[in-house]
Amino acid sequence: MKRLALLLGSLLSVPAVADANKAMDLYLNQNYQQAFNLFLDTAHLGHAKSQFNIGVQYLRGQGVKADPIMAYSYLTLALDNGFMMAKQARLSVEKRLSETQLLEAEKRAQALIKLYGAKGTDNLENKFVYARSVNPTPKRTINPDAEYPSGFTRDGIPGFASYLFDIDRNGVPRDLVLLQSYPDAAFGQSIKEKLENSRYQILKVSGTLRTFTNAQFSGVFRSDSMSPETKANIVSKQKQLLGQAKAGDINAQAELASMLTLMGDVVEYVVELAPEQVVAAQELPIRIFFKDEMQPSFSYDQDIEGNFHNFSYLVWVDPQGKVSKKKPFYSHVVPQQLIDNALATLEKWQLTYLEPQKVKAEQGPYLVEFFYNNEPKNTRFSNYLTRSNVSIKAVVNKPKEQLADYWRKEAAKGGHAESLFLLGANCNLPLLSVAAKNEFLPAQVQAAKCILQNDELTTDEQQLVENWLQQASGKGSLIAKRELAGLYARTSNMRSELEQAIALGKEVIDEIDDPWMLEFMAAAYAKLGQFEDAVSLQKQAVKQAWSKDYFMAPFEQRLMAYENSEIAPW
Repeated sequence: MKRLALLLGSLLSVPAVADANKAMDLYLNQNYQQAFNLFLDTAHLGHAKSQFNIGVQYLRGQGVKADPIMAYSYLTLALDNGFMMAKQARLSVEKRLSETQLLEAEKRAQALIKLYGAKGTDNLENKFVYARSVNPTPKRTINPDAEYPSGFTRDGIPGFASYLFDIDRNGVPRDLVLLQSYPDAAFGQSIKEKLENSRYQILKVSGTLRTFTNAQFSGVFRSDSMSPETKANIVSKQKQLLGQAKAGDINAQAELASMLTLMGDVVEYVVELAPEQVVAAQELPIRIFFKDEMQPSFSYDQDIEGNFHNFSYLVWVDPQGKVSKKKPFYSHVVPQQLIDNALATLEKWQLTYLEPQKVKAEQGPYLVEFFYNNEPKNTRFSNYLTRSNVSIKAVVNKPKEQLADYWRKEAAKGGHAESLFLLGANCNLPLLSVAAKNEFLPAQVQAAKCILQNDELTTDEQQLVENWLQQASGKGSLIAKRELAGLYARTSNMRSELEQAIALGKEVIDEIDDPWMLEFMAAAYAKLGQFEDAVSLQKQAVKQAWSKDYFMAPFEQRLMAYENSEIAPW
């Protein structure tokens, strides 16, 4: 809880950000001051081209006082993040610096690299290391098929869609939020209909039924009848997007990521290996799996700092199924105890090949991903149950321009709000907060819901949640209105806020039947001492909850409290 409070305290001081596309438009229109401010925001996400542009503006004195030392520093930072055009520009700046100035410029550059470089502590890439990357959804008990949209089936046009949702204590999906539907909304509608009719395994922890939050589901639609014309159009579109993406257009980068996701090879994992790690990985190695009795695990230690840790290794496996060599692949600062556990796990593994008869030599590389969850226990949710996870995946080596993940992250580094939301949807608050401050409505709602999952809120946390929900409510989000009403009804005793909860409730129930909204209105009336109104609304809530297959116990318990003129606990 303290770690979350510290994180959110820092978020409160972060200015709203825009994206690199907007900044470039401002720059080309000679609005240098605003362009500088916006480039600075995305530069601090690790966006190399923005870092280069900041260096150029410092060099030319555009929108900021000319400063060759800072120009050199930001150009060096851009180089560290792989923007090679900065090399020549930095050479021209270097010629203008005295020996003393160059030493100062190098010192400042290293400080920037430590924060926003390729392995910087504050850049976007680093924020994935300390986020939940594993969140296994409960099994389905009812699993209807998704219908391929008829118009697209006929022409063989592929598509995919994904949703974010919660699962209540009856196993019913609630609050479906569309993450993506590409290339048309019809694919999203088909997946929505599937999820609305799906049911999930009910989870019980220590004898108590729990909800499950931030479940995700994706569906891919592909047809064997894709026409040559459709294939040609897809290839042409992909080439067009690639050119625009390489030029730094973050909208094109985001769409290219979606297209590559849809059209990519069906392999376990595709990864760009660093130059020193390039090996014979052009073909997929023989697939491999764990023997049941040798499933790896970490020992749990609640004293380890940080809620989540993600790190990975490239490994090679000998014909007998033992790890023969390993190399760290991706990690930042990970507690040594976890590194030791990971290495011990790799040493103990006994793996089995899917096709052992084909194995004549060492196989690899495989990508081994470790995830560690030190999330505090929650009395309402079950997501903290997966404390550790490790997976091994066959990989092939491809250029980064062919990787959906690369372009999605590039778009996010450039401040593309939807990409930040997609990458941070599983309650990665550092990413969600950037999208929320960019006034992206789904991110505002999701960031608020993620913070509200905590049993207790600090004043700063509540202020942040309230601000985001107020903004999203003003844009018409019914979920935001309900959550804001719930926040006031549960936590406030101020008449003005309780009356606002009731007003928000009336707006929501005019649009949809929502038992939770009726509950919040009833709770607000009870706190105002109007128990007759509270009972009336809670009876409506009970009736709607029954008809919509909600978990009934809380609704009935609160009704009994209001009938006895008592404030119901939450």
